[in-house]
Amino acid sequence: MRKFCIRFLMLCLIVITAGCSSTKEIILQTIEPSPVHISQKIKRIGIVNRSILPELEEDETGLNGMVAAEEQWLSEQGRNAALTGLFNELLKDNRFETIKILDSVPHEILHFEMGNDSISWTSVENICNTYDVDAIFSMAFFDTETKVSIKKTSMMQPNLMRVKVKVPAQELTLETLIENGWKIYYPKSKEIIDEIVFNDQVISRGKGTNPIEAYKAIEGRKETLVEQSKATGSNYGQRLLPFENSVERSYFARGTANFEQACVLVENGDWPGASQLWERELDNSNSKIAGRACYNMAVMHEINGDLTSAINWATKSYKEHENKDALEYLDILKYRSFQNQILEQQVSR
Repeated sequence: MRKFCIRFLMLCLIVITAGCSSTKEIILQTIEPSPVHISQKIKRIGIVNRSILPELEEDETGLNGMVAAEEQWLSEQGRNAALTGLFNELLKDNRFETIKILDSVPHEILHFEMGNDSISWTSVENICNTYDVDAIFSMAFFDTETKVSIKKTSMMQPNLMRVKVKVPAQELTLETLIENGWKIYYPKSKEIIDEIVFNDQVISRGKGTNPIEAYKAIEGRKETLVEQSKATGSNYGQRLLPFENSVERSYFARGTANFEQACVLVENGDWPGASQLWERELDNSNSKIAGRACYNMAVMHEINGDLTSAINWATKSYKEHENKDALEYLDILKYRSFQNQILEQQVSR
């Protein structure tokens, strides 16, 4: 009984503490710049495939041989699908004038240098000059690996009388990992602008009276794997574009009756009405209250997209009223302002 009382009191304390919090949280939708910054001088893109097809193990037989043969097929079809996915995404990007898949580049030009997994800059410049492009998007590698597992189970199967009965069976699970690496080469600055690896997994299952029949019972595996491969190329193309993001912000909801009333208005989407109530507290004789009002005005201006005013209000909250929360918020606002400058460069092309 005593332990129950202690736990109950602790729970009440947590609820009271949460209920008495001086701040409330809101979610703000922002547009973030692409993590990959492409120079405005890059107008023409060449896409190359320097991944190497794995060799088929000739001694594989039975189920392992069938899976190995399918992986060989996937390696060829999957990399083509990934290149197509990237090509289609880049076509939508109006920053670029020309997009080419360079499938006629001699393979010896794309060979690895000893101790280096990148294309040599001499080769990159040669490709760019030959095909009249400014930068090279390279599929560095495309690898697949499938883990096979089998377990005993049962299944319904028609007997000689065409009546479905339960029979012993085996369930086959194929877990295929698709690993796809990309690099962007810009020869004028001899810079690898970006490099990234995507990992995706596709799980397929089938049942049969034996492993071979279970394998044959798996439906749509090839199509799924090719579509997933295409998505890796598409995802890389989208990585070059600005993206939407959800960020969390706090505002002060307690301190005076005006703060509490403003909180109700914010929850109903009435930011102008809330800001009018906060403005009444800007000259409050209690510096703590005035600092909170300044902070909330900063949040309101960020919501409205005016980062300059938001920074000014956050600065005032910190410098004039020593609101420590405002200092952290000020760093966030300054970073957002810097990111917006990059965003403007990316969308103004």
